Amino acid sequence: MGLDNFLKQFDWSQLAFLLLFALPGFISLQIWALIVPSSERSFSAMLPEAIGFGVLNAMVAAPLVVITSPANPWALYLLLLLTLVGFPALWPFLVKASLQWLYRKRIILNPARNGWDAAFLRREPYFVIVHLKDGRRIGGYYGYGSYAGVYPASGHIYLESIWTLDTAGKFEQAVEGSKGMILRPDDYHLVELFRPDSEQGDGRQAQF
Repeated sequence: MGLDNFLKQFDWSQLAFLLLFALPGFISLQIWALIVPSSERSFSAMLPEAIGFGVLNAMVAAPLVVITSPANPWALYLLLLLTLVGFPALWPFLVKASLQWLYRKRIILNPARNGWDAAFLRREPYFVIVHLKDGRRIGGYYGYGSYAGVYPASGHIYLESIWTLDTAGKFEQAVEGSKGMILRPDDYHLVELFRPDSEQGDGRQAQF
């Protein structure tokens, strides 16, 4: 089959649908997955949301393209790049900000998936006491160098430093040379959180 015959038989409507709706939608979904905890899904499961983002983008981008209609090819190219790539990358941030505003106004429920996510998505430092399943208790500092997994990996946590506890459960001092600890959900059954009165990035001062 020659190139001319191929071009004649090619369904250009499908290509237009892909460029105008599907591609912008999937760009938005990829950005959304980077800023909002999301589970992995198949292509078919993502398609409806991708089309939804694509329709939102087309409602704003199409009038802009029609109104401006630049005659210069490079100007038209830049405009299409902005509307088909730039705008889709922006929508997830606007949607997330809108949801957070609606939550603060108590119009919608907390968008966090669970209590763990609600606590650690605040990105605040904590002193923590982890109750292991074997009965031991471990003190630690969750600071800006620590990490807590969120949905769908809620419960996984990295504490940047380990602290000794006295018999009453009070924090004494950071373990010398500690590089922290990694814990999985199966390792413990309870995590207590304490807000430090003196927030030190290296976790060397705690006053309770």
